[in-house]
Amino acid sequence: MAKYELMLIVDTSISEEQRNTSVSELKALLEKNEAKITKEDVWWDKKMAYKIGKSDRGFYILFDLEMNGKSIKEMSKIINLDKNIVRYMFTRVDA
Repeated sequence: MAKYELMLIVDTSISEEQRNTSVSELKALLEKNEAKITKEDVWWDKKMAYKIGKSDRGFYILFDLEMNGKSIKEMSKIINLDKNIVRYMFTRVDA
């Protein structure tokens, strides 16, 4: 299993309940694809470097994962369907 980071930016205009639902669904998706979350770091509401849509702020969450990289493509398809997730990026971490 390789080590990855997943940076997630969630829309700040939604309620806390909607944000928690999106994050919970993402965690369930990761577990379904046999990804192990080793660390979850919530950065809260931050100003983005540039506007995405009409928003210049985002709710940032960083996950450290141990997973098989072959499942990233399938997970990306599902993550793209969540309208509350503004941006995300998987990055492989070399140990």
